[in-house]
Amino acid sequence: MKILDWHPGEDTLLKGKEIEVHEIYHSHLATQELTKSKILKNSKRQMRAKALEKALRKIGKTLKGNVLELGAGDGWCSAYILSKYYSQLAEVHTMEINPAAINQLIPKVFDVVGVKTDKSTLIHGSFNNIQVEDYYDFVVVMGAIHHSSNLFKTFTEIQKALKPGGWLIAQEPYMVDDTMNSFYINRQNKVDDFKGLTQVKNGDRSDVFFRACEYRTAAFHAGFDYRTFINPDLSLWYFKRALLRQNAGRPKNMTIYAQKPLAGLQLPTPTGWE
Repeated sequence: MKILDWHPGEDTLLKGKEIEVHEIYHSHLATQELTKSKILKNSKRQMRAKALEKALRKIGKTLKGNVLELGAGDGWCSAYILSKYYSQLAEVHTMEINPAAINQLIPKVFDVVGVKTDKSTLIHGSFNNIQVEDYYDFVVVMGAIHHSSNLFKTFTEIQKALKPGGWLIAQEPYMVDDTMNSFYINRQNKVDDFKGLTQVKNGDRSDVFFRACEYRTAAFHAGFDYRTFINPDLSLWYFKRALLRQNAGRPKNMTIYAQKPLAGLQLPTPTGWE
């Protein structure tokens, strides 16, 4: 299994604490006992897998060709994709920003799930600096885009990396459009007990429940044809988590399915504020 280094430390938009807390978390997970059931069968991941399959049904496609997973965490979704769609795939690239995930955790997850890895490449990188163009048939993101510190930049990088006609499928938490700025100010000032492993102030990292309109605006301005649907079960999960954290507001959850226009059909955005 190949490993590429796309030097995420060169991404000036990244916040150091975001990398630090996930390095601690992924290092911890790599030492834990893992089973295939723990990796693939917990309720949140089953819901996300169902969201991916629903998006594929809506666009009338199956996963095939070159696929990139961004913000992969422990790599469970890449393992799921390799398990279910192996014969249709050319390459699966799995990107994470933490060395512990790339070097320890994701290889362990792939081994426990029992996937073939000859089509797999791990990438140590940032979704704000994807170092290929017009390459992927699909980009899949399961709960990572809300860690972006610049949605327009992130969507622009994803759009650049897709082939004309290629698809982004992402499942993300979001806030309703009329969420007040005070929600974000209060959240930035809150200190979180991150996974029970370390304390971190939210404002020192990137973990943003963007408004739905912010996702939509950034995606359209990046050149995507953009659509969404709501995931009620996932919304309930995030609502329960928000209550436990005593957050003001109720994050919901949606699946994004957005297409890069075919060659010759791409037009400049009508307002151009970017």
